Amino acid sequence: MNGTRVSRGDWITVDGTSGQVILGQAPLIDPELGADFHQLMEWADKARKMKVRTNADTPADAAIARTFGAEGIGLCRTEHMFFAGDRIDYVRQMILGSLDYSGWNAN
Repeated sequence: MNGTRVSRGDWITVDGTSGQVILGQAPLIDPELGADFHQLMEWADKARKMKVRTNADTPADAAIARTFGAEGIGLCRTEHMFFAGDRIDYVRQMILGSLDYSGWNAN
């Protein structure tokens, strides 16, 4: 666009607020929850009838959810523990190693 070419594998950053496309990998910042957010959540807390829980698979996920007001863990999907690159191969070997091939026809 406008004489600029982006190739496969090149980094671009899209500002989700403005829609601006930035060539390269822009530094990321953590969002700050302002007074308006806290006021809205206070109003919601007064009206709601249920607790707010989060899905979290790691302590880091749980900590982040707590900063956003989650009151506990609603779901922990244990299979996510095996997705890490250094673990997934062992899980695949375990699954394939437990199969019974005696009744299979190789043709």
